[in-house]
Order: sequence, then structure tokens, then C-alpha cells
Amino acid sequence: MMWTIIPPEVVWEGVEEKPKDLMQLDWQGVQVLVEPLQFGQGRIVKLLSTDPRDFLRPELVPGSVVSLLPTK
Repeated sequence: MMWTIIPPEVVWEGVEEKPKDLMQLDWQGVQVLVEPLQFGQGRIVKLLSTDPRDFLRPELVPGSVVSLLPTK
């Protein structure tokens, strides 16, 4: 049983959607979950770091698009 003032359609919104294909990778020394996009790019979905300073880095904000191609 669920007791909430939130309408059921809001609570259960997206429950039947197919989960996105995510990749866990080390990007610039930080573990992140990335949703692959086209042309070797990915969108950061979540930081998996335990270092609080990583959450202050603007290039690691969820939603940021990063390159998945190896750098030299």
C-alpha cells in the first residue's frame, strides 16, 4: 500500500519505459555512467565518484556531452 498526495500517474510515470543502455567508464579519472550518443560521444547521466570535489567540476555535470574516443 502506498500513501502519498502525489497522483498515481505521476508516481508510476516511466515505470514501463525500457531502461537506457548505459556505460560505466573512467572519464578523466572519475567513474561516471554515460549514455552513448552518436559519433563517439556520450551524455553523463551520473557521477559514481566518492570525492565531493568531483561534483563541483563543471565538465562532469549530468547532461554534459563528453567524447568517448581515447585521447593521446
